[in-house]
Amino acid sequence: MRTRVYVDGLNLYYGALQGTPFKWLDPVRLSTLLLPPACTVEKVLYFTARVSGSTDRGAPARQQVYLTALGTLPDVEVCFGSFLAKTVWRPLVNLPVADRRIDTPEPIILPAGEHKVVGPSVQTLPVGSYPVARAEKKRHRKASAPSPDAVVAEFHTLEEKGSDVNLAAHLLNDAWRNRFEVAAVISNDTDLVTPIRMVTRERNKAVYLVCPRPGRAAPRLKEVASHVRNIRPAMLKKAQLPDSLPGTAISKPQGW
Repeated sequence: MRTRVYVDGLNLYYGALQGTPFKWLDPVRLSTLLLPPACTVEKVLYFTARVSGSTDRGAPARQQVYLTALGTLPDVEVCFGSFLAKTVWRPLVNLPVADRRIDTPEPIILPAGEHKVVGPSVQTLPVGSYPVARAEKKRHRKASAPSPDAVVAEFHTLEEKGSDVNLAAHLLNDAWRNRFEVAAVISNDTDLVTPIRMVTRERNKAVYLVCPRPGRAAPRLKEVASHVRNIRPAMLKKAQLPDSLPGTAISKPQGW
């Protein structure tokens, strides 16, 4: 059966590859390990965005080496989205300061600065030092909502733009143009529920949902997919590119 694979690159990275020695991944080989032998993988579309070096200066260079390696695979097409750098104001649930938290009695000192807080009225505290609590050696529960008097802080964030839309558009376009009999979507992003539903129910084509985190596939995605597969470490280990790609100067980055 003619098969196309749609890879949400960042979802795959953060779900299965981060912190492992398996980042030098051959997505074509991984796809063949995940799917039944009757599925002939004709194309892998890999959706990603170029990472920023704001937190890791070496990350863009390592990523570029990997993208260059993918470019040598004839069955792989890389499709780019982008990152949007911005700042956002958010209420704090927890404020770690040297491994310390705000929800226990013993005070510590918050570094001096202008600390905006939310209460009956928004106010900005003057520069100075303010008490915060020391962390306990316990796992804290996630808060369902911020406290009404929570400190509000400005955060730097990078938001990926376009990859999920690009994946959905290619999946739908390829389905309607009959470019595959079977599709596999490597992602756990619930933004893909509608396009997967349209392919399985309106085009009557099989879609394998491949979850980067074993056993954690989103229920809404499972409902619309034809089959569910999980990526396991043993598969990642078997699906590695050669440390040095034959006939090229491309080698696996140090630390990978």
